[in-house]
Amino acid sequence: MKINYKFLGLICISWLVSFSAYAETARLDDSASARSIVEARSVTNETGMSLADSHSPQFMFLKFGLVQYRLATAAYKGKKAKIYYVIPMGIEGLQNPKALTVTWKGNSLFTDGEGHAGERKLVWSGTVTEDWMQDELDLEMQVELAQLRLREGQGFGFESYFEIETNE
Repeated sequence: MKINYKFLGLICISWLVSFSAYAETARLDDSASARSIVEARSVTNETGMSLADSHSPQFMFLKFGLVQYRLATAAYKGKKAKIYYVIPMGIEGLQNPKALTVTWKGNSLFTDGEGHAGERKLVWSGTVTEDWMQDELDLEMQVELAQLRLREGQGFGFESYFEIETNE
């Protein structure tokens, strides 16, 4: 019996494409979270000295402490899902996505992780059982200052967010 590998390959590709078409991705509403703007509690250089007192720092380290997130998941109740923490790609003033590293530790629900600008990282998977998913992340950030170009008076910041992916 001769196997037609081209035909078999096309069937596999068609199956994968049709399977992935059932995955639905959406940004989760986090407007019920405790704070809409999160500011760093401390900003230091690589030696732990205040950035304001540093003469020629190479890195900026920002510690945010525990940040509470409350995600609206009622629309996905009963569905198997994956939740991702998303760090946006287009961060004003950042010249290289790898020059920014965001690190987090989940308090109970979300897993620990690390990512760079433009990445989405899995923080939870399972079946959604509640209208709201709530956890705290201990957030830290490191920025390579040589890759940061800010206009005078411009602050550095961005909005990370969560996405949910379900398979229907």
